[in-house]
Amino acid sequence: MVVNATYPAIVRSSNSIVNISGQMEERIQSQISVVYGTGELDSSQVWQDTDSDGKFDVSVWVKNVGASRILGLEQMDVFFGNAGNFARIPYVDDAGGSYPQWSYTITNGTEWDTTVTIKVSIHYNSALTSDTYTVKVITPAGAYDEKTFSF
Repeated sequence: MVVNATYPAIVRSSNSIVNISGQMEERIQSQISVVYGTGELDSSQVWQDTDSDGKFDVSVWVKNVGASRILGLEQMDVFFGNAGNFARIPYVDDAGGSYPQWSYTITNGTEWDTTVTIKVSIHYNSALTSDTYTVKVITPAGAYDEKTFSF
């Protein structure tokens, strides 16, 4: 009777440890680095719709510095803002046409493999103010990095 009562609990605990171990391994192998960020500015450092798409963009380059390919880029969390006005920005497909929203392009590859960089573009429908901003990017596996920059 004791074995019948404790064995299922031991199996559940063992499965939990295996799952946690797998998640930790994935997190260790999935590492990113926010390399650089800038606003869509003209040569005088004034906000300008330089690509004439009707939006004002913040561009952030993020490099995969881990040991494995990162999947599900659309499911990343992107947080952006200045002190006191920091918010989660929805992915373009989830934004429902509202702004801000973000999208990405893979700059030097076809997938987000090791050593590949993506460009995350945060789109606004009006110019931002010159200030100090922080961006934080979190992958679906939980790897994250952040960077603060001014424009």
